[in-house]
Amino acid sequence: MNNEPLVSIITPSFNQGMFIANTIKSVVSQTYKNVEYIVVDAQSSDNTSEVLDSFSNSIDRLVCEPDNGQSDAIIKGFKLASGDLVGWINSDDILYPDAVEKIVDAYNLSHDSTLFYNSNINIIDKYGKVIREASVKVSTREQLLRENNTLIQPGSFYSRKALVDVGYFSETLRYSMDLDLWLRLLVKSNPVDLNTKPIAGYREWEETKTLNGGTSLLTERKKMLLEHGAEWHDKSVLNIYYSIFKINAKLSLNKARYLLSACTYYGAVRYLPSSNTKLTKWVRPLRRNIASYMFDKAGDNINIERNAYFGSGKKVRIGDNSGIGVNCKLFGTVVLGNNIMMGQNVQFITTGHEFSDINVPMIKQGLTKEKSIVVSDDVWIGSNSIILPGVNVGKGVVIGAGSIVTKDIPDYVVVAGNPASIVKNRK
Repeated sequence: MNNEPLVSIITPSFNQGMFIANTIKSVVSQTYKNVEYIVVDAQSSDNTSEVLDSFSNSIDRLVCEPDNGQSDAIIKGFKLASGDLVGWINSDDILYPDAVEKIVDAYNLSHDSTLFYNSNINIIDKYGKVIREASVKVSTREQLLRENNTLIQPGSFYSRKALVDVGYFSETLRYSMDLDLWLRLLVKSNPVDLNTKPIAGYREWEETKTLNGGTSLLTERKKMLLEHGAEWHDKSVLNIYYSIFKINAKLSLNKARYLLSACTYYGAVRYLPSSNTKLTKWVRPLRRNIASYMFDKAGDNINIERNAYFGSGKKVRIGDNSGIGVNCKLFGTVVLGNNIMMGQNVQFITTGHEFSDINVPMIKQGLTKEKSIVVSDDVWIGSNSIILPGVNVGKGVVIGAGSIVTKDIPDYVVVAGNPASIVKNRK
């Protein structure tokens, strides 16, 4: 019996350049050294390729090619793996240094088992800080299928022979490939739970797929449970029905609140006096509170002045202590940082008219593709200025009145003119 079995670890990757270096470091720094590391990248368009190049000596197999999603990438890795044990760690999660060592210790005591995991895990934030510790114990297939269909995937490992025997999992799954795999493997044996301190970190941040899956995730999960033999009246399925109901109810409430806010703002509140009048005490908070429901994101203590226009508001993000000036207009996706001052009649324009085809009247050529505008913190935008599509305004910038900004502005400068150019450096 080999007490030092080869362990294969797969990382599926797509546009996670900000995290994947930490994931790779967590794999290559394992105290257990008989590890085969495979990365399957779907030709990421961010800085992932540069990160992968910097770790080229630590990655045993690197696949860079288009795929049909995360499930496809993981299965590609499984098929390339040659280890006795195989696991995958997503490109925004991490393993702790003794993770594989502990899994191998458990494997050496139970070679006939198909699935090894730890029921405890750390939930980490965008910066790697531990938010909390979570525990999810799975004892049997029946429990997972009929009672509580949650599990801990990061840090779990599987018998490669069993993976091949069960056919991995369905390539069509977008969210629940781990649940499908566990339900297949647990037909063969119950799981082995290390039940130690966490051996992995699961990252929760604003783009975590399972946090944003909503009813699509739940519907996929319900369908899969039923296909594996669950009944509609099982606790696991009923919980999904209830969760779908709650999400839909919340969406309906938010939609109603948005419609009421939009009608109130554009029908009346928009035209109330400016905040520099005697009515400031109640006009400013009223307009702020109603408009905040319309924005994609609204910071604290924002100020929306008289007759400001921002369309549906769903593409506007505004930071703390920032304002939209009198008669200002925001068209499309506009991101305003913190502490933004804005004069009156400022316009943010994120698209234009097509005119490339001289054989077609310009009025019939439609609009160009939208390019978002981003304004960094601590910026003062003078009255009657126009910010054109795709512009990024740096931190601490002053834009002189009447300027037309056609290109990005670096930090801490004063610009003015048509087109706006640097007239002074604030540093």
